[in-house]
Order: sequence, then C-alpha cells, then structure tokens
Amino acid sequence: MSRTAVGPRFIVPVPLLIRPCREEDLPKLEWFGLFTEHRELIRNAFERQRRGEIVMLQAVTEANAFPIAQVWIDFERKRAASTGLLWALRVIECYQRMGIGTRLLRAAEAELRHRGYRCVEIGAERDNPDARRLYERLGYRVVGVDQHSYSYTTPWGEQRRVPVDEWILHKDLRDEHRTRTPRSA
Repeated sequence: MSRTAVGPRFIVPVPLLIRPCREEDLPKLEWFGLFTEHRELIRNAFERQRRGEIVMLQAVTEANAFPIAQVWIDFERKRAASTGLLWALRVIECYQRMGIGTRLLRAAEAELRHRGYRCVEIGAERDNPDARRLYERLGYRVVGVDQHSYSYTTPWGEQRRVPVDEWILHKDLRDEHRTRTPRSA
C-alpha cells in the first residue's frame, strides 16, 4: 500500500556544532539503543578524555545538543611517532553522505596540527570500501592491514570479543600546508 504526501515538501535546517563530548552527552552516544552494548567503551573513552589522552569530537545539533556524528582522537598510542590515531568515526544513518564525516575529519586533523602532530592514521574495515574511498579522497593512503580484536562487557554482563580486519590509512598533516597557496591581499 503506497501513501501520498499530506501537504507540501519542506526543509528543516539543522545547524551543527563540532565540539568535544561532555558527560551529559554519554547516554545520547548510544544512539537510541544502537550502541547501548558499547556503553562501557564509551565511558572508558570519556575517562581517557578527562585525563587528556584523547578527545571525543562530535557534531551536535544546536536545537537539542544531540550528537549525530563522532570521531575520537588518540594522542597517546603513537605519540613518539608524532601520529594521532582516529577511530570511532560514525555518522548517524539519516545524516550520512552530507559531508559531516568530512568536516569531522578536518576538525580532528586541525586539532592534531594544533597540538604539533605531523601525521594521522585511521582504520577502515575491509568490508567497508566506501570508508576507504572517503579517506583516500581526503588525502589518506593505505599503508597496511591490521587484524586484531577488542573486548568489552555489555550493560547486561555479557563479554563480547570483536574481531577487526582493517586497512590502515595514513596522512602526513604537513603536506596540506606545503601545497596550499597563500591568499592574495
């Protein structure tokens, strides 16, 4: 059974703001139950943010401060190589393919440059070629593959182990500064 529209089509603008995660955002990062079982991972990441080891960037709607997208930046794991690690990049499905992920990546790269990092890395699941294409379009290059796993406990006490098979993509943050042309006066 098909339905016809009742009334004319209209557009609702949704202003977004990219900012670090706040404690009151944590329940919203479960995205209406989609990531509830990751509550422990989200809380652990937030505690690392409190210690200054990472930043959990998110794009939030100005109307109700709902985080519709996120990317997390790890400053510690590859600090010796002056490389920041990005992970947990996701955009809620109804907002995908609107440039929000690109803006989050650019904001993460700017944060790393501001802190003096020379490089950035991100993983793309090997069964997600769209993510790889996005990262390559933004200047990242595949430097290898990685197979590992991570574990967590769900809110209902079940242990989960998640295998990961991903491409590792790398970008030299200094390249963009060398290739940009100065603005004319």
